[in-house]
Amino acid sequence: MFIKLTNATPAHKGKDVAVNVNAIVTMNTDKVERHMDETTTYFEDVTYLFCPPHGTWEVQESIEEVMDKIKIARK
Repeated sequence: MFIKLTNATPAHKGKDVAVNVNAIVTMNTDKVERHMDETTTYFEDVTYLFCPPHGTWEVQESIEEVMDKIKIARK
């Protein structure tokens, strides 16, 4: 079962990503330092979805939003 989320990784920011909910082991949210260029830095909240052995996805949705999408998908 997949849910559609919004990629937060700078190279793919704003693009849809479908994640298999059965592959998610843990989720956590943190502020991430991003660099627009050599002199401009900003911070954004990112939710990390750890899906071994494939790695970690960075998404824009909060943990609560991800959990809500999982609940809806399981109905």
